[in-house]
Amino acid sequence: NRQELFFVGLNGENFKSTIVEGRGLNYEWSTTGDRLLYSVYNVNSDLKPLLWIVDAQGDQISQNRQSLGLNTWADKCTFATNMEIYCAVPTELEEGSGIFRSVAANSHDEIYKINLQNGTRTLIAVPDGQYNISEVIVDDNQNKLTFSDSRTGSIYQINLK
Repeated sequence: NRQELFFVGLNGENFKSTIVEGRGLNYEWSTTGDRLLYSVYNVNSDLKPLLWIVDAQGDQISQNRQSLGLNTWADKCTFATNMEIYCAVPTELEEGSGIFRSVAANSHDEIYKINLQNGTRTLIAVPDGQYNISEVIVDDNQNKLTFSDSRTGSIYQINLK
């Protein structure tokens, strides 16, 4: 139920490692590269992907690791700032979907905004269609969120403000 993740520098430097609480690592780097958002599955999450955040730079590697309490994959998320992320979260996931992602191919997603400073999760959008969201992008002003539907490849946009 655990793995060790090693960090290697551009010039082959060996940095501290961190523990990830499961298998099936999927990750996104923060806008400044000092934090790592990742998802893994384990028996405690019914083998569903669960989002985590951890510090990932210099002496801070492995510090402030915490579960964000959302069952989704990290690649369904995007950093708007170093402390705010937007994630597409399936409304339902079957047990084992972390192992076999194809099981979730017909799920549809809602959009959450997560504040990484205080851990608050806010449901900000329920798209008007049954979209399986991928490739989430937020503009610099956080006015618009753009995503693609993995089933059709079509691109959609949601006004955030």
